[in-house]
Amino acid sequence: MNRIARLNASLRRGDFHIIELLGWTMQHRMITVVMALTMLMVSASGCIGLLQGREYMEHLRGDVAQSTSIETTVVEHAFTNAEINIEWNEKFTVDTEVTKIGVYFKTEMAGEIIREIFPDFFDLREVKVEIKDPNGNLKYNATHDTTKTAPYVLIEPEFDGEFVSGEWNINIIGTGGGVLSEKDNFLLSVDVTRTCTIYPQDEVCVVD
Repeated sequence: MNRIARLNASLRRGDFHIIELLGWTMQHRMITVVMALTMLMVSASGCIGLLQGREYMEHLRGDVAQSTSIETTVVEHAFTNAEINIEWNEKFTVDTEVTKIGVYFKTEMAGEIIREIFPDFFDLREVKVEIKDPNGNLKYNATHDTTKTAPYVLIEPEFDGEFVSGEWNINIIGTGGGVLSEKDNFLLSVDVTRTCTIYPQDEVCVVD
């Protein structure tokens, strides 16, 4: 009987140790899960905090802005008496910021008073305009021999969408006459438009 009692006591102690071991294992697993969840929450909170901080900094920096400027070259002349093959040469500069080049050209020819005073000269009157890029390629040309306003013309860029950089040349040859307030005249206007992007906290224009 004593042997049986000792055996039962030993079994009870073994059961207790098993239960104690199981309890410790479950507790350890719970601690691991809690630590993992805590790390995940901290990580997520950090990411959200960084995202919010970045959005706030972007808000402080301001918006991206487009800057556009137009530089205009104007050539105009009113003829006096009889002027034959008078020539004008002007230049304008083109760089990588140029996004558009526009040309406006008009002429006004005086009436019968020129025919009466300069009969042999009357039919010779005309104004011819040529615009060439730095490579000598003709980009615009027009000839007016009457009162006329040409449509506003945009010069086509190269295949890559840009204009040739450098000094562009305007050449004008005109024949006209004038008496008192009756004068042949012309006006040529070349608009060079530059566009660039100004990024926040940066005063330098960047060509996209």
